[in-house]
Amino acid sequence: MRVRAKVSIVLALLFVVLIGAQWAIQQRLMLPKFLELERSSARTDMQRVAFAVVREQQALGAQAADWGNWRELWRYMRDHNAGFASASLTDVSFRTAKIDYMAVLARNGHVDWSHGLDSDTHQFIGIRLNGNDTLEAPWVRALEQGALVSGLVRTNAGVLIASGAPILDGFGRGPARGMVIMGRLLNHAELQRLGTQAQVTLDMRPWGRDPAADAPLLTALRADGAWLTESPSVTRIEQAFTSLSNEPLLSFGIMVPRTISQHGASAVRYSTLLLGVAAGLALVALLLLLGRIVLDPLARVTDHAERIAEADDLGARLNYERRDELGTLARAFDNMVERLATTRRELVDRSFESGAAENASGVLHNLGNAMTPLSVNVAGLQQQLASIDTPELRQALEELRHDGGDDERRRDLQLFVQLNAADLLQAVQRGNVRLRDIDEQVRIIQAVLAEQRQHRRNGSVLLAMSPSELLARSLQQVAPAHRERLELDIAPGLAAIGSLLLPSTNLAMVLQNLIQNAAESAASAGLARARLRIEAEVAEADGQRELRFVLTDTAGGIAAENLARLFQKGFSTKSQATNSGLGLHWCANTLRALGGSITVHSDGLGHGTRFEVRVPLREAGAELQERAA
Repeated sequence: MRVRAKVSIVLALLFVVLIGAQWAIQQRLMLPKFLELERSSARTDMQRVAFAVVREQQALGAQAADWGNWRELWRYMRDHNAGFASASLTDVSFRTAKIDYMAVLARNGHVDWSHGLDSDTHQFIGIRLNGNDTLEAPWVRALEQGALVSGLVRTNAGVLIASGAPILDGFGRGPARGMVIMGRLLNHAELQRLGTQAQVTLDMRPWGRDPAADAPLLTALRADGAWLTESPSVTRIEQAFTSLSNEPLLSFGIMVPRTISQHGASAVRYSTLLLGVAAGLALVALLLLLGRIVLDPLARVTDHAERIAEADDLGARLNYERRDELGTLARAFDNMVERLATTRRELVDRSFESGAAENASGVLHNLGNAMTPLSVNVAGLQQQLASIDTPELRQALEELRHDGGDDERRRDLQLFVQLNAADLLQAVQRGNVRLRDIDEQVRIIQAVLAEQRQHRRNGSVLLAMSPSELLARSLQQVAPAHRERLELDIAPGLAAIGSLLLPSTNLAMVLQNLIQNAAESAASAGLARARLRIEAEVAEADGQRELRFVLTDTAGGIAAENLARLFQKGFSTKSQATNSGLGLHWCANTLRALGGSITVHSDGLGHGTRFEVRVPLREAGAELQERAA
C-alpha cells in the first residue's frame, strides 16, 4: 500500500474518530444537560403551582384574620345574635370575598355557623370539614392557641384550600372566642386560577381513586413530592399535596412539551452534521495540501528510486529544486547514487581480485588437504628405499662375480644375496603400492587444477560415478592418521545407488573436508576413535532429483552459539594457528555454485555433529545440450 493511501486512511479514520467522539460527548454530556434542564423546568412549573396554592392560603389567611378581628363577630360569638348572621353572613359576603366556604367555630371546636356556595354553579352546598365537621390535630392546636393556620382540608364536596384565624375583639386582643375559617374548593374555576397564576395548564386527581397511580407519588412524596414521566413529546410531572396531618389529599399534574430536549437533539444532529461536512472539507483540503507539499514529491523520489532499481541506471538524477526537507532528501539521494556508482566501479574492480584470491585460497586449501596423504606416501616410500642395505648387497655381488673365496664363502654370499633379493622384492612391491597411491593422489591434484580451469571456462565437469566410488575417492584424500581416528559406518543403501552424473572432483573434496573435520574434532575432544556414519540417497525436492549425503559423527560436537557462524569465511572452532577457517566456507560456496546446499545440526559440545549435503542431479542429455550451447 502506498503512502498516499495510508495517509488518506489514517486521516479519514482520525476524522471519523473525532466526529464519533464529538457525537458521543454530545449524547453523553450535552443531551443529558438538555434533559435535566427540561426536567428542572417542569419541577419549576410545579413549584410555581405549589407557590400559587400557598399564595391562595395566604390570601385566605388575610381575609380570615380580617373577619376574625371584627368586633361584631366577637360579640356574636358571645351572644349568638341571629340578626348578625342574617345581616352579615350573606351571599354578597361570599361573592365579595370570592370564597366557597366559611365557618365560625367555638373554642371547643363546635361549628356555630357554616355556609357553602359552589363558585361554579353559585348554588348553596353543605360542606362538612373532614366529612363530619371535625378538625385535624394541627387545626385543633391553632384553635386552642388562638393562632393563624392554613392548609388543605378534605370535605364532602372535595378538597378545600382553607385558612383559619382567631376571633378577637376588633383590636387584635383576646382571649380568642373561637376561629373563623374561610376556604375555596379546588374545583374547575380554582384550577384555572391556580394555573393562570403559575402560567401552566393544570389538572387535578383526587387521592385514592387510582391506587396504581398513587403508589409512585407516595414514593416521591417521601423524597421531593414530584413524580416525572416522559413520553417522546411531553413530560408529565405530578405532585401530591397533603393536609397539615401529612395525609395525601390530591395530586396536581402538569403536561410540559419536550421542546427543550427536542431542540437540544436537533442542535446535536445539526452540529454533528455540520462537523461532518466541515471535517470532510478539511480532510479533502488537507489531502490536497499534503499531496502537493509532501506526497507528490515523495512519490517522485520513490518512482525515481524504483526506476534506478529496475533499470540499474546509476546515472539518473532527480535534480529536485526545493528548499525544504524533501529537497534536501532529493539532493542527498542524488549524492548517494553518485557515491554508489563510484563505489560500484571500485567494487567491481576489487571483487574480481577478491574472488580470484578467495578461489585461490579454496584451491590451495584443498590442494593442501590432498598433498598431506601424498607427502605421507612419499615419505614412506623414501623410508622403505632407505631401509634396503644396498652397499653390502653390492659387495656380495662383486665377490660372487670375481669368484672369490672358498665354496663355503660362496654359499654364504649366495644365501645373503637370496635373502636380500627377497627383501628387495617385497620393498619393490610395497613401493609399487605406494607409487600407485601417489599416482592416484597426483591425479586427484591434477583433477582439482583441471576442474578449476574447466570451471572458469564453462562450469563444473560432470562425470558418471556412483556415490560409493565418490566416497572412496574422498577417503583416499584423507590422511592415514585421520582415517585411523574414525570408525566408518557406511550405510548399505549407499552401495545400492548406481552411477550418476556428478561434479565428482568438487563433491569429493567437500566430503573429504567433512571426513577430515570429523577426525580433527575427535582429536580435539581427546577421543581415540569416533564413529562416522555416512548415508546417501537420491530424492525428489521441488520437482528436481538430488543426491543427499548425510554424515553423522560422535566426535566433539558444536556449541549452539557457533552453529550460525560455522560456514563464515575465516571462522573455525579449531586452533587459529593451524586452521584458516576456509574449509567449510569453501564447501558452502562450492555447493551453492552447484545449485546445492549444506546444513549442520548439533545438540552441543560432546553430542556429535550431523552434516547434510545436497546436490541437484542432471540428466546426461541435459548435460550434452548444455555443453553444446
